[in-house]
Amino acid sequence: MLATAPTGAAPSGFADNSFAQLWERTDAPVMSGKAHRSWYWGPQPGKIANEPYSGSKTGTRPVQYFDKARMEINNPSGDRSSQWFVTTGLLVAEMVSGKQQVGDKEFVQKRPAEIAVGGDGLVADPDAPTYTSFRPVASIIAPGANRAPNRTGLAATAIINRAGQVGSSSALGLYPGARLAAYVDITGHNIPKAMWDFLNLKGVVEQNGATLDGQTLANWVFVMGYPTTEPYWARIKINGIYYDALFQLYERRSLAYMPAFPTGWQVQMGNVGQHYYRWLYGGPLPTPLAPVGTPVPHLPPAVDATISPLAATVGTPLFASIKGFRPGEGIVSWFTAPDGTASDAGVNPQAAADGTIPDIPIPTLGLTPGVWAITFHGKASNHESIAYFSLSSPDITPTSTRPPVLTSTATQHTAIPTAAPTRYPTPFPQGTPEGSSTVPVVPTEPTSGLVLSVHPGYGPPDGQFTFTASGLTPNEAVQVTFTDPTGAAVYPDGSNNGRYSADNTGILSVTLVPSQVFPSAPTGTWLFQIQAQQSGLEGVVGFTLR
Repeated sequence: MLATAPTGAAPSGFADNSFAQLWERTDAPVMSGKAHRSWYWGPQPGKIANEPYSGSKTGTRPVQYFDKARMEINNPSGDRSSQWFVTTGLLVAEMVSGKQQVGDKEFVQKRPAEIAVGGDGLVADPDAPTYTSFRPVASIIAPGANRAPNRTGLAATAIINRAGQVGSSSALGLYPGARLAAYVDITGHNIPKAMWDFLNLKGVVEQNGATLDGQTLANWVFVMGYPTTEPYWARIKINGIYYDALFQLYERRSLAYMPAFPTGWQVQMGNVGQHYYRWLYGGPLPTPLAPVGTPVPHLPPAVDATISPLAATVGTPLFASIKGFRPGEGIVSWFTAPDGTASDAGVNPQAAADGTIPDIPIPTLGLTPGVWAITFHGKASNHESIAYFSLSSPDITPTSTRPPVLTSTATQHTAIPTAAPTRYPTPFPQGTPEGSSTVPVVPTEPTSGLVLSVHPGYGPPDGQFTFTASGLTPNEAVQVTFTDPTGAAVYPDGSNNGRYSADNTGILSVTLVPSQVFPSAPTGTWLFQIQAQQSGLEGVVGFTLR
């Protein structure tokens, strides 16, 4: 992926003068040596083709491939002064989803691209992550899938392998460019500082033959599209040497941050144009290691509950089974919507003699697309079972064909302009993105009696968690027990085997870092359970380490 900047005149061979002008602005100064940074398109134009496109008058459109992207003209008779006369394809979204766009709203189903997103390629580096590897964590399969919470200020520590398996490394988060600096609400993803600085870079550009300094290189949303994944670290081989690289996929391109590289080349765009051309024209590709079926959006593990199906269209009835309740006790339930609001689910069963209830019908008619939770609360035991499920619109269409317009609907954390946003004309109708949370916050209802909560509801073992219980008798003794994913009961170091006391308002609050206070902190679903010694109140709430 690392390249050096040659010198000399700008190359010929562009399919259209508009392509040359777009390339010239950012890459002609790199070619001439006036700018010392990585390429936006690549050192030279590549293959020219007329590819099928049903939205045009001729049924085809002229395209030209570059190392980093593809330029295209959907309407050759359109307004050449429009920013959208030349567009760049949603190449990454297509390779991850396996849906090749052949019209404004027409797609051809293919296998997702098993091509390494960076480095020397799978032959030299068979463990490198591919576009298929990111499929289970990408936000392109269904509305609201795989959104992440705003984590700006924290470090990017997630890692991914070729099989699409995700882990975490706190050490990688120590690189200075790994701090999360911006959040894009439209797709629900965080952007690390190194990439954010790159996307908003100012410097030397060339325009109509004139060299200008201190200019914003490009509207990054026009060039990249919106991010479709969180940033993930991987160990990849570049020129035969292994490096730590932080990858993030966007709709149109990919970015990689390599801390070991020289200044100006630490952040680079992936060779998406090369990869896409190979995907279309290069013959058979290796069998993907990551699953290529339609993935279920990431859902937290259920707590004492199962629900089927996990993903469905709005209006489809679901069926939940729950356990852990007192024999015969009454149960109330509520939904938590993707935006975190709670509403009565209208499902109020009664526990059987063994404390379980199988196959409870859950209506979804009238709910909105996104990731939901349904909580069942035992009136006598205060026990709660929680199930998560994902709903999509009945008329799901493939990845949006919209040009990424920078408008006030995008709520980013920093530098994206919020005053007088620029609106660009679009070559075809623009859809309205549907936003939803990845993990609904389960409300701590009921409002009276014992109420347990954990914040956040999920996180890494070295993250900080706060466990709260309210409704206790002031100053009463409380026995706290944690149950790890193996079923073992454990107590935090220094807690005298889980013995705590409520404060004078009847509230118990415990803040800890699991990896610091438990002998081991395996990932998976944990339980926080309390037994109040005076009032006799008992309760349990789940959380997830991942």
